[in-house]
Amino acid sequence: MGFHKRFITKDLILSQKDFESIDSLLDADALIFDTWSSNFFKRFDENYKIYQEKRNNHIEENKFASSFTNTDGFDKYHISNILINLKINPSWLDIHLCIESFRPIEIPQSISGKFNLLCNFCIQLIENKLEENGLQ
Repeated sequence: MGFHKRFITKDLILSQKDFESIDSLLDADALIFDTWSSNFFKRFDENYKIYQEKRNNHIEENKFASSFTNTDGFDKYHISNILINLKINPSWLDIHLCIESFRPIEIPQSISGKFNLLCNFCIQLIENKLEENGLQ
């Protein structure tokens, strides 16, 4: 009988195409994390199916809204889920949740209201946060 260990890195996590693939990375006898990956899984909601269903329902219910809707029902601690959504299927909700998670934050005027630029801005914010030692 063998002992299955897995090295989990930022690149490995970000190369996954869906939440199920990310979850399956944890299926090993031993896991070895770098700092970024360790922080990623600390801030990852393992109930991602419930999170995704809630997210998708919220997007559907508010797709014709002219302003940001209330996001109080979302736990903004789980920035890893926000990051994955921004990478694989971004929406304005994900951008809004990211910005709410990092308040107070200055958004450069040059990217304000520009979806793709705001996505990249939010991805960078989250990736930088997950790089920190002593992540809160």
